[in-house]
Amino acid sequence: MNKFIEIPAKKAALAGEYDVAVIGGGFGGVAAALSAARNGARTCLIEKYCVLGGLGTAGNVVGYLALCDGRGRQVSYGLAEELLLLPMKYSGCRPLGKWGNKSGATRAELSETRYEMWYNPGPMMLGMEDLAEEAGVDLFYECRVTDVLKADGGELEGVVIESSEGCSVIRAKAFVDASGDAVLCNLCGESCEIAKENRAAAWYFSVDASGFVSLEKNAVHPYNSRDAKRHPPFSGLDNLSVRKHILLSHSLVKSDLEKKNAMRSAAGEKPLYLFSLPSMPEFRMTRRLEGKCVIKKGDEHKWHEDTVGIFADWRKAGPVYALPLRALAAVKTPNLFTAGRCISSTGDAWDVTRVIPVCSVSGQAAGAAAADMAACGETSVSRVQEMLRRAGVRLDPELVEEIPPCE
Repeated sequence: MNKFIEIPAKKAALAGEYDVAVIGGGFGGVAAALSAARNGARTCLIEKYCVLGGLGTAGNVVGYLALCDGRGRQVSYGLAEELLLLPMKYSGCRPLGKWGNKSGATRAELSETRYEMWYNPGPMMLGMEDLAEEAGVDLFYECRVTDVLKADGGELEGVVIESSEGCSVIRAKAFVDASGDAVLCNLCGESCEIAKENRAAAWYFSVDASGFVSLEKNAVHPYNSRDAKRHPPFSGLDNLSVRKHILLSHSLVKSDLEKKNAMRSAAGEKPLYLFSLPSMPEFRMTRRLEGKCVIKKGDEHKWHEDTVGIFADWRKAGPVYALPLRALAAVKTPNLFTAGRCISSTGDAWDVTRVIPVCSVSGQAAGAAAADMAACGETSVSRVQEMLRRAGVRLDPELVEEIPPCE
């Protein structure tokens, strides 16, 4: 039985007033904030940690998956591509295969690999922060959104944030929930679906005796049926499940290192040592908006009149999806949009949309929609599409159509 303690009302200082406020500094949130700011909106980005990139940096999930359909055709452009190339500024990371220098390459040559890249987290963090500062985005680090202020008509007027200096309020004309857990949608009373398939996982970095650092990403495989039976699922939405997930993940890291070192010892090799653990829980899916349009299995190669982005299936070659603006828009809160893994998708399609490139695609679209809402008091599909095209996003129906594999 839950026990409740009454807490006296707090006074909250006004921390700032903006056109667009973005909640969550993962790839979806960074893309949303950059998109809004570059379209002229005074923008802030609220992040609960002290770095940008979310799971893609602090979580050690450092694989920027495919911007192409696996058949030599790029389908995602704009900020999705800009962010993929971003770590090149501070590191030697490069896209795979011919995608590193795609000019002049044939479709057959490009189809040999996906347009993706493995990167180091530090360069991505710094690059994202550079872009945010260049765009004039105000960053609020180490802040958690704990409550909302809503008008009588349902519009969101402000968010309450908690930080080391106490409780404060940020007001804005439009908002983007890129929290990964649909925190803002939930606080606004939006209908949300809760995932039940989170398994323990921990990508970590090891270092060998020579000082060579490697990413170890197979502590547990979320799709392995044997592991699924051994390890319980987690919601990721309460303190107990978060604690259990983290502790189990850490124990899996230790056992994974033990197994690897036993094999290395048998081969006469020196042992590996732990170098770095993820600094946030590696939940795949937790909670997402049940929106005006739900992306689902069977939507492959389907075009929508309100398409605001295009993305591929990271797991296999062929399927390409068009992202409708309706899948980003809240139902009860007219000036709230979503980005990243809490957009309106379900089942198999949720697994497709939760990854970095799709988060970047949805973030850029949500940021443009929020900027349009802030400027005009409403969102126009045609205006948002034009904003995205000006920013380099290709919104062409033929990109969604299926093409045959290269021979």
